[in-house]
Amino acid sequence: MNGFRRICMVILGMVLLIAGLLKLMDPVGAGLVMDEYFNFFHLAFLKPASRIVASGLALLESLLGAALVAGVWRKVLAIAGGIILIFFTLVTIILYIANPSMDCGCFGEAVHLNHAQTLLKNLVLDALWCLAFIPFKSLGLPRRIKYVSFSLAAVSLVLFLLFSALSIPLRDYTSFKPGTELDERPLSFYDANYDYADSLALEGKVMLISSYDPARLGEDRLARITETARTASENGQTVLFLLASTPDAVAEQDLNPALLSNIYFADRKELMTLNRSNGGATFVSDGQIIRKWAAASLPDADEFREMNEKAPVDVLLARQNRTRALFQGFTLYLFAVLLLL
Repeated sequence: MNGFRRICMVILGMVLLIAGLLKLMDPVGAGLVMDEYFNFFHLAFLKPASRIVASGLALLESLLGAALVAGVWRKVLAIAGGIILIFFTLVTIILYIANPSMDCGCFGEAVHLNHAQTLLKNLVLDALWCLAFIPFKSLGLPRRIKYVSFSLAAVSLVLFLLFSALSIPLRDYTSFKPGTELDERPLSFYDANYDYADSLALEGKVMLISSYDPARLGEDRLARITETARTASENGQTVLFLLASTPDAVAEQDLNPALLSNIYFADRKELMTLNRSNGGATFVSDGQIIRKWAAASLPDADEFREMNEKAPVDVLLARQNRTRALFQGFTLYLFAVLLLL
């Protein structure tokens, strides 16, 4: 395989790998996009499996991209990649013609494309595939070490998906990302009397504990939430427990009395946007979102101390710098393994 064809293969692989990574980083968001696809193609009965299907496709896309960058199994990749790209192109042609009100989700929440842009992107990828693999002869053979580098990358991608499934995205690109001012992008919720209480999140230090699927909050998780709420109150924070439910439904549940007085109700999708974790916590200071935690790693004593001792903007920037460095470092590690090893 000559240099130009190999470059086209690497570029194609990089695009697929990055697109897959952005979805692997946010499996909940990928599942929401898959919900829209199932609705559009009248496959709503598959929606309970949306997150699993979306995560599986994102992993497949990432592995295909990694294999292209490494240059392994070139004839197999030529056939498999061609079939997948043709399928995606046909889907985007249908979306371009029908023009439904939905996002393709090609790059997760990081980049939003309209249907024309999505189709153009796929046509460019198709062209890169043609330049890389046609004619099928003289595809060449990779060095044996490349199979080792692909294996390392594949294991890393699977572990990254498992990490993402248990946490919140390393990089938050939602409309409620840290730094968002809630007076500019309102978070709407109401109390048991159906009176809107949005203003409660706009003043002082507030800990929002949200659940978009209350029925799946087990006793252990509720116990951790109760302890977090108690600690937050002791540290001078107003605790608001936001549920994707109704007052009547909550009245039938056996909840801790300490939570009942602080329960409010909101739209399920809005709560999934606020915090990807079911039972996760979001710290807000004077209406600005500062930091988020997954349900499996709610803030500990040291983090509450940091929120008390440091200015909110310092907490915000420190967290953003750390997560940005982690994601960029992981991405660079993958490309280094695939290209240099």
